[in-house]
Amino acid sequence: MKLAAILLATGLGAACGGSSPSAVEMKNLESKTVIDATLKADLETLRGARVFFGHQSVGANILEGLRTLGQEAGIPVEIGEAGVGANQQPLSKFEDFAKRAESAAPGSLQLMAVKLCYADFAPDTDVAPMIESYKAAVARVRKAQPGVRIVHVTPPLFARPTGLKAGVKRTLGKQLWEEGASAKSAAFGEQLRAAFPGEPVFDLAALESTRPDGSREQYAIDGKQVPMLWAGFTSDGGHLNETGKRVVAKAFAHALAEELRTRR
Repeated sequence: MKLAAILLATGLGAACGGSSPSAVEMKNLESKTVIDATLKADLETLRGARVFFGHQSVGANILEGLRTLGQEAGIPVEIGEAGVGANQQPLSKFEDFAKRAESAAPGSLQLMAVKLCYADFAPDTDVAPMIESYKAAVARVRKAQPGVRIVHVTPPLFARPTGLKAGVKRTLGKQLWEEGASAKSAAFGEQLRAAFPGEPVFDLAALESTRPDGSREQYAIDGKQVPMLWAGFTSDGGHLNETGKRVVAKAFAHALAEELRTRR
């Protein structure tokens, strides 16, 4: 009997990937993104705030979700944002982020944040120089914009691949590329927190990997539990779907608004 047939017969071909969302889970997620008093207060705080958010495609997903929530709440919000650097060149994103602060008038920005992409990580990525580059960029931002608040952002993740091909590789004991890349992304997030203790961190990776019941989408990779993007938040394994956009955007609005309120 061929290996593919064995996997299908045993259910491994379908079950070896990330957990698929159930109708109940999706209904629970809808309840978490309703327009409530907290969200309205956050949107009011953000409206007119001098914010800059540097990002790439997942960042655009988050901003799309923010616009949708703002329209539904009747409090439209457009924060300052732009694509920075290039995917697969993370240091270029940090350089661009620093230059944006240096080119703006002193005191013109209240809050800044920059986000890497899942595409900036691979199984062989060396995270240490990335952290050092980010720390240097943050120092430049703070010098150029005294008093600016920075919200650090953990990188987004890959979803765990599903299907027969992924199942075969796991059966043969091979690590999938997306799993190794997510492990490096998670390592960057850990070192980010360690580098800026006590400072605000928007934990995008935690949001992406948290299922509606509060459990985590994570897998043992080299003996360590590594978070991965939950299937209910994506349709292509990396970008956020409409549900994911709303969940993350609501949390993002709260994180930025809280930092603006606490530093007034």
